[in-house]
Amino acid sequence: MNGTDNEVQLAQALIRAPSPSGRESPAAAVLRGALEELAFDEVVIDGAGNVVGTMRGRAGGPTVMLNGHLDTVPVGDESLWPHPPLSGAVADGRLWGRGACDMKAALACMALAASDVRAAGFRGTLMVSGVVQEEVGGIGAHHMASERRADLVLLGEPSNLRLMFGHRGVVELHVTLPGRIAHAARAELGENALSRAAAFIRALERLELPAGGPLGRSSATPTRLSTFPPDGKNVVPGRADLTIDYRNLPDDPPGQALARVRALDPGAEVEIPEIERVSESGELPRRAPHVVRPYLAPRDHPLVAPVRDALRGVLSAEGRALGEGYWWFCTDAPELATMAPVVLGFGPGEEELAHTTRESVPLEHLRLARRAYAAVALALLC
Repeated sequence: MNGTDNEVQLAQALIRAPSPSGRESPAAAVLRGALEELAFDEVVIDGAGNVVGTMRGRAGGPTVMLNGHLDTVPVGDESLWPHPPLSGAVADGRLWGRGACDMKAALACMALAASDVRAAGFRGTLMVSGVVQEEVGGIGAHHMASERRADLVLLGEPSNLRLMFGHRGVVELHVTLPGRIAHAARAELGENALSRAAAFIRALERLELPAGGPLGRSSATPTRLSTFPPDGKNVVPGRADLTIDYRNLPDDPPGQALARVRALDPGAEVEIPEIERVSESGELPRRAPHVVRPYLAPRDHPLVAPVRDALRGVLSAEGRALGEGYWWFCTDAPELATMAPVVLGFGPGEEELAHTTRESVPLEHLRLARRAYAAVALALLC
C-alpha cells in the first residue's frame, strides 16, 4: 500500500466507512487493517476505541506521534453535496466527502508516511493514532493521553499546509433568564423573559473581553435561544434559555468567563453544563464540564525548529512557502499536551471547508502531506 497515490486510496476507504462521533468502528477497522498491512510492530484498539499503531526503530531515539481523529460530524442533507458525501469521489483535482479534510486524508497520509520512514530506517518510536469523539469532547484523546507518552505530537487537523501552534479554548455557557407568565393580551401582568433575553444579548455584545497575544481576543457569541412554555404563542414567556459559545484565551479561564457573563444580569442563572460521553462499547464514561482548554505550543521548544525546517524543505521543493498560524477552531491539542511537551499542527485541506457540504481536499495536498509527515519523523528520529 505504500506506492504512489495510495494515500488517496486509503483516504477514500476511510471516507467510505461512516464514522459519526460515537460510532467510529467502521473507520477504525479500516485504519487498523491498513496499519497491519503496512507492518506496524503493534496495532491496537484501546478501551476508548482509538486505533494506535507503533513502529519501533533502533534504540535510543525519541517517541513521535502522528495523530488524527476518526470521527466526523453528520453528513447533513445529502442533496446539497456536489458529490455523495460517503463516496470518496475524485473530481476537479480534489477528494470529496465527509471527513475528507477533517480529517481522514491526514490519517491516510500519516499511515503511509510511517511506512516511508520505516523503509528509510530510524531510531526511536513512531506512532500513528486515530482517536474517537474529537468532535464531541475528546474522550478518545483523553483516554489515550492517560496511557501513553511521546516527545512530540504532530496533529493533522486541516491547516492548508501551514504549521500551527494552537488555538483558543471554548466554554459553553447556559443562561436561564426568569420571567412571569401572563396572557399575551395583557402582557403587563407578566414579565417577559424574551425581552429580558434581548436586553441580556445587547449587553453581551457590548461586553469588553480580554485581548492580547497571538490568539487575539476572547469572544462571546449567543447561539441558541428557547422560551417556555415552548408552544405558548399567546403567552408571555416565563423563562428564556440562552446558549453562549465563549471562546477564551489562556489568561481568561472558565471561572472568569462565568463571572463576567453573570454580572450582566445578577438575577439570571449562568452555568457551564456538564456532558457525559462513553466509548462506543459503553465503557469509559466521562462526565466533565463542556470546556476545551486553549492551547499554545512552546515556540522555543528544541523540537520546534527541526519540525519547521523539515516542513519548509518539503514545501520549498515545490515552490511553496511555509506559513504559520493558529487554528480558529478547537482541537484535541490540549488533551494531547498532557502526554507530550509539545503539540504542533500541520494538515492537508482548507479549514473553512470542514463541517460543510463542500468538504474536500486537494489531491496535491495529500501528496505533500505524506512527504511532510515522513520528513518531520525522519528529522526527529534519525
